[in-house]
Amino acid sequence: MRRTKALALIILISLALFASGCEEELSAEEIATKMQEKQENLEDYSGIMYMATYVNGEKVMENEIRMMYKKPNLMKNLVIEQGEEEVAAVSDGKFVWSYDPRTNTVTKIELPEEPLLKGSDYVRLIEDFLNETNVSILGVEEVDGRSAYVLEAEPETEKEGYRLVSRTKMWVDKETWMALRYEMYDSKENLVIEVEMRDLEVNTGIPDSEFEFEVPEGAEIRVLDLEEDFKAPEELSLEEARQRASFEILVPEYVPEGYVLNHTMVYDNYETATGGQGSETAILNYQRGDESFQIAQTIYESKPEQNAMLTQMAENVSINGKEGKYIDAFGDLKILKWNLGELEMSLSGSLEKAEILKIAESIPEPASEKN
Repeated sequence: MRRTKALALIILISLALFASGCEEELSAEEIATKMQEKQENLEDYSGIMYMATYVNGEKVMENEIRMMYKKPNLMKNLVIEQGEEEVAAVSDGKFVWSYDPRTNTVTKIELPEEPLLKGSDYVRLIEDFLNETNVSILGVEEVDGRSAYVLEAEPETEKEGYRLVSRTKMWVDKETWMALRYEMYDSKENLVIEVEMRDLEVNTGIPDSEFEFEVPEGAEIRVLDLEEDFKAPEELSLEEARQRASFEILVPEYVPEGYVLNHTMVYDNYETATGGQGSETAILNYQRGDESFQIAQTIYESKPEQNAMLTQMAENVSINGKEGKYIDAFGDLKILKWNLGELEMSLSGSLEKAEILKIAESIPEPASEKN
């Protein structure tokens, strides 16, 4: 669970850094200019990031993270649990450090010379976002005692396939132009994610010493390469993937009309995983125009416990007499999970339930299981 939270922190950093300025009748270019002006004046900030995840309108998970940031690339995140704070990730400008107390292991990742997020790239990213959505101003409200513009963003056009988020509301601080709150909704108008920055403080002169990481006594230090260890897997043909994988890649005998196998990917995390949680995964990507579905099959070094949140939201189904979990709680996205021998299978896409089950039932068991 802590590893999952630590991974989520990296995503949340980008949410916390969203600075947006907006007045009525402003164009996307004017908004980007204002954002850049305010961003250039941001030296540091701190606050508590609250995040809640919802399934079918019900809250299933919530986290609190104390965050600190200082230009150009100093960062510190602490997970808050039962009133206590535990360091999850620290960037001292040269390395990103994280600690797993279960294995007494420190992970150290060297940062590239070029910053991961540049000011010009940041503004261009937001410009693209604004160009692809219809942004409107709903009014002014208070968030954590601060006056904020309430903005709503919706896609300009409906896209084929599935979308986890179809509408976003954001509350932008009038004073700092930081995003104080987000609400993200799926295509069924269900609230999916709620994010709020509390106790926000900006340009307080946070000392560099706050971002120093002290290695716990006796901890093993594992050094990872950002480019090599975290690069995206290569797109392969099925034949190439079968040569690379250490297990038999299973292929469905039935696919819906018009879908073809676009590519396959194979990757493992044995070198980066800790605590015997290594795994190898093969993904088959099927495409029909802009629509797609994926079949992932994973073999674990040591199989992890089932995700309690996914189990809570899942419907029990049968795939050729084997128990499966069907999840329809992420907008257009549906997920089916089941086991075939040592493989954990996952089928995801925007297909109807009957089609998903039909594909799954057409996947043969591994040859080793038949003998």
